[in-house]
Amino acid sequence: MKRLLPLVGLLLLVSACSRKGEKVIARIGSEKITEQYLQEKFGEISPGAQDYLASKPGRRQFLDVLIHERLMLLAARKSGVASDPDYKAQISQKEAEMHQTFEAYKNFLLTKTWVESMRGKELKVTDAEVQEYYQKYPNTVTLAHILMPSYEEAEVAVRKLKAGADFDRTAREYSLDKETVRLPPVMYGEFLPELEDMAFKMRVGETQGIVKTQLGFHIIKKLSQDRVDPAKAQDRVRKILEKKKFDAYLAKFQEKTKVEVIDENYK
Repeated sequence: MKRLLPLVGLLLLVSACSRKGEKVIARIGSEKITEQYLQEKFGEISPGAQDYLASKPGRRQFLDVLIHERLMLLAARKSGVASDPDYKAQISQKEAEMHQTFEAYKNFLLTKTWVESMRGKELKVTDAEVQEYYQKYPNTVTLAHILMPSYEEAEVAVRKLKAGADFDRTAREYSLDKETVRLPPVMYGEFLPELEDMAFKMRVGETQGIVKTQLGFHIIKKLSQDRVDPAKAQDRVRKILEKKKFDAYLAKFQEKTKVEVIDENYK
């Protein structure tokens, strides 16, 4: 029964409605509990309790819980509490939150559906394009980086490195990005554009910087460079090219759309 208690809060808010033709398991006043509703509630129970719920005593005990909660709901409806200002305020707040969540979901789904529709048109990448890109950029590079908030602070880190300080130790002491000092291997097109050319032209073991990006001021060290297996590179290259086409499409769209940052703190 303790496992069933978390259902109480949910069931207070939910009343089962009987669709035409559904089998009715129980009636509580004007309320009905249908077989479909009961099965839906069974599905919400943890796997460990499913064997018990499959037995006749288990099903009956679970139904008793639903009946008990429905009785509580009916009693609450008749109590007049629905007119309580605090209750009404909380309901209004929840409605506003749910509306906001729903609007966010609509925007997400619209954008996702739009992008998917473009994959067969504006964003379509051919096998020939994949092969051509791979022939030009067949390698990955693995980097370590130090990210600083200002050029002056980056200069301090550079001076320490030139004096013989360990790169990883300096990054963990000063970098804004202490958790990911060593970055995963990237192909050309998967990294920050401002750093890509430098990263692929550097020698393994070499340290370069300071380079400004939208994130801050970077110092990078090249740890390795490796050729990607052609078969494994296909999907990866396709995604890179698709993103490039998408970025170009959006940039062209932005030329026709006024974008203005108003707040000085974000300029």
